[in-house]
Amino acid sequence: MLVGSSLVTDGWTQAKGTGSRNSKTVINMKTQQEGGLTVAFVDLPDGPGITGKRVLDLGNVSYAGHARGANVQVKTAGDRLVVSAKFGVMVQDPSQHVSGATLMVALAYPDSSHVLWMDGIRLTTALQALPGRFPVGKTSAHRLEIEVPASLTEKDAALHNSIVVQVIPN
Repeated sequence: MLVGSSLVTDGWTQAKGTGSRNSKTVINMKTQQEGGLTVAFVDLPDGPGITGKRVLDLGNVSYAGHARGANVQVKTAGDRLVVSAKFGVMVQDPSQHVSGATLMVALAYPDSSHVLWMDGIRLTTALQALPGRFPVGKTSAHRLEIEVPASLTEKDAALHNSIVVQVIPN
């Protein structure tokens, strides 16, 4: 039995030295269900918050201006900018037969401009298991990191992708 969910990214950023205009980075989170397990994306006290439409809003982000959203970190490293934030995932089993699960993650589409990481795993289009076993019925904390090359212009830095999350009971 697999349960699939996705984080849908739709964001922009700004190249170093292009002015004070900032674009907003938003990650839409959609939940899909197959079988008995369900997956929900939830707020964490030290995360930026998830709205009712399952959107993780990272706020305005730029190389020069840093993060404007709460609980969003931006690091610059000469040739790139790294935006990171925490979010929660809760796996539930209404039948209460499953106590733990493995989370598998992948990018829906290849992306040559951006590098996305989840819990230290560099995301590709191939499913990869996140380290550890995740308890069913409890929130687990995860970190999303998005690397954006400083050489990209605001127009070219748009990020349109999804992170696919599959849950395998164990």
